[in-house]
Formats: sequence, structure tokens, C-alpha cells
Amino acid sequence: MTRVTLALLVLLLTTGCATQRAVAPSPTARESAPVAEAVAPPVDSPEAFAALAARDAQLRDAAGWALTGRLAVARGNDGGTLNVQWVQTGASFDIRLSAPVTGRQWRLSGSADGATLEGLGDGIRQGPDAESLLLEATGWRLPIRQMPDWVRGLRGPGPVAGLSVDAEGRPVGFRQDAWTLSFRDWWPGAPPLPRRVFAEAEGASVRLVVSEWKARPE
Repeated sequence: MTRVTLALLVLLLTTGCATQRAVAPSPTARESAPVAEAVAPPVDSPEAFAALAARDAQLRDAAGWALTGRLAVARGNDGGTLNVQWVQTGASFDIRLSAPVTGRQWRLSGSADGATLEGLGDGIRQGPDAESLLLEATGWRLPIRQMPDWVRGLRGPGPVAGLSVDAEGRPVGFRQDAWTLSFRDWWPGAPPLPRRVFAEAEGASVRLVVSEWKARPE
């Protein structure tokens, strides 16, 4: 190989390397680069509890609400599934229950001052406490006093233990009045409301699946 040929070969190789180093990334490559996404606050973080407090305040300001859904109740070996329509206005409640197979219907209504149960074979019953009245007449144990708060994902009056909050500020579960609450699914909204609420206490269980929420009862 002559000196001239060798010099030309070295020049070509050097030019090729320099060209490769000078190539800029294509617009497509720049567009496909990963973009940093907003990171949700961790579960049970101060930010999550702050979001929970804001959600609670918004819900407690509501004068009333209504829900429609299905209720599964069990106590020992006894239990059943019921359709439920619940209307709450302040401390007053109107709960309609119906058996999907037999079509039998019950109505539990009242307030903090007492309750009335209709739909029994022996006529209307009344009592000072809605939960006790329903339990004695049907064997179903429903925490009527606390449920207006619990079904909306709120804590009722009194001590609470084991409160856990997800990254969006929604309760995952807690314990109150011997009941263990867990919230399995949520309807979207501002604020979000539970779709599935499970409660258990001393051999009794309540499972509520909400098919519709109304901000204002009709």
C-alpha cells in the first residue's frame, strides 16, 4: 500500500467517526422520551389524611342524601339478601327493605327520638331504638345509629381505631362501636362515595352494595 493510499484511508475513517459523533437525536426520539408523572401521596401520609379531612367536611355539610342498593345481612347461621332504599334528612331516616324472591317489604323510619317498623305480620311496632327494634322483630342486626355516617365513608360519633386512608384521601377501613368497617370500591365524584361497604361485629355481618347515590333526597 502506497503512502498516498494510506493517508486517504486514514482521512476517510477519521471523517466517518466525526460524522457519527455529530448526529443529533431525531425529533421522534425526543418525543418518545419518558415524561415524569405526578406522584400520589403515600397511603396514610399526612397529605392523604389532609385530603380525608377535606372530604369529610364537604360530606358533613350535606343536609340529606338517598341511596339505592342491595344489602346482605348475616348473624350466625341466619341471613339474607335485601333490596334497600335509604333516605336520610338530618337525623331522620326512611329505610325501605324488600326481599327479591318473596317480594315481602318492610319500612323502618324514625329519628334519634325513636323508630317505627312496618311490614310485620303482627302489625306496626315502635321503639326508642331503631337497631333494637329491627333486631327483635327480624333477627337482622344493622347499626342504624352509625350507618348514616358509615355508608358515606365517614366515622360516626365516638372513638375510632385502626383508621387507614388511601392515597386519594378515602378511608380504607377502621373500627368503631365493636364493628370493623372496610370500603372495597368507590363511585367517582366530588367527593367520591362508597360503592361497597362491609361491616362485621361479633358474628354479624353487613354488606352493602350501592347502585345509586342522590345528593338530595326526593
